[in-house]
Amino acid sequence: MSSDLSLEIARSISQRIRRFLAGLERARRQPNRREAYHICMAMEHLHAARPSESEEALRKAERVDPVPPDSATQLPFNETPTVEQLRTTLDRLSANYG
Repeated sequence: MSSDLSLEIARSISQRIRRFLAGLERARRQPNRREAYHICMAMEHLHAARPSESEEALRKAERVDPVPPDSATQLPFNETPTVEQLRTTLDRLSANYG
């Protein structure tokens, strides 16, 4: 995959995550545990340059799919980040590809 195409895909995924977070803000609520988990996974995959996995995680957040059982019992995944924390993380990631 060319680097230009990779950058365009990364920007597209980043924009989708931003729209998801904006939707939460419009609803005046914070992400629930499932949404937060999948958004975090989408950003992690985005950072690791795995766009297909990132898109799949974003779809799971949109559908509010359950947290995988092996992750559900881990304490760090029980602390839900706020929209602002997620946006800050996304901004840091986005700085890498504009």
